[in-house]
Amino acid sequence: MTGTAQPPGQLAGRRRRAAALLVILAVAGVAGCGQPGGRHGTGSAATDVLLPEHILNAPKNLLAAALPRDAGSMWVLAGPPSAGLFRFSLAAGRARGSVSVSGAARSVAQSRAGEIGLAVGTRRSGALELLRGTKPRLVRTVALPAPARQVVAGRGARFYVLTARPGSASVTIVSGRSGAVSGSVPVPEDAVSVAVTPSGRQPDIYVLERTGLVDVIAAVTGKITASFRAGTAGRALAISPDGDTLYVLKGTAAVSNVAVVSVATESVRRVLPAPSHCHGLLVSADGGQLYEVVGTRSYGNIQVFAV
Repeated sequence: MTGTAQPPGQLAGRRRRAAALLVILAVAGVAGCGQPGGRHGTGSAATDVLLPEHILNAPKNLLAAALPRDAGSMWVLAGPPSAGLFRFSLAAGRARGSVSVSGAARSVAQSRAGEIGLAVGTRRSGALELLRGTKPRLVRTVALPAPARQVVAGRGARFYVLTARPGSASVTIVSGRSGAVSGSVPVPEDAVSVAVTPSGRQPDIYVLERTGLVDVIAAVTGKITASFRAGTAGRALAISPDGDTLYVLKGTAAVSNVAVVSVATESVRRVLPAPSHCHGLLVSADGGQLYEVVGTRSYGNIQVFAV
């Protein structure tokens, strides 16, 4: 077979364009999902091809992180087999000090008032450990009705703790100052993550089920006021500071993405990429950045996306 030879510069340019296209398609494949819709009907969601603004190295076996509250630092939880609570500097991109904590620690949150809540869950029991200080010290342990899976901070000094055992699950509301339990709200037994509205007179609890269904529960009455689907295989949930947007991590440990859900319309607006082994999501105080928490036995990092 014969053909016309191409100039070397033109051939190299075509190869570069082809390589760039392959990269874009690969990223889109990771970020892609079906077409989930709210309860008002099925709609399509645009898939964004995004790269993280920053990838911050963190301790390996990273499990969870708390929202940054002061001077650009956050508390991150790593483990097992041994577990540690690290003060992580976002500016420096590294840990600055740590304390040992229970090997059964599963999640961490920090209230606006500065209290640190550490959710602990063994096979049979659960607790919320309350810590204070820049070198955190344990000040109180609050027994919970079941092993803890996640803790999130609400308004003031309240913590909301998701607990579950086979056949039942609930969210326990605990004061970070006194340790007093002010209520317990039953939630679907396959709940995997929760988020709480940051504003408004009566808080709502958003509960993500393993199926990808999101339930809206009135914290005062414990009643489900709405349910809508954000996709399939739900894994983690976060809410924007204004309460208008939910971020839903879904998929598997190897392949996952984040659905950006409008609270008003209960529908998926966009789909963002998520790295492999992403465990959790956090939204910055100004709502402009999404932190994706990644951890394996070999490495840990926090990937920051502009939203």
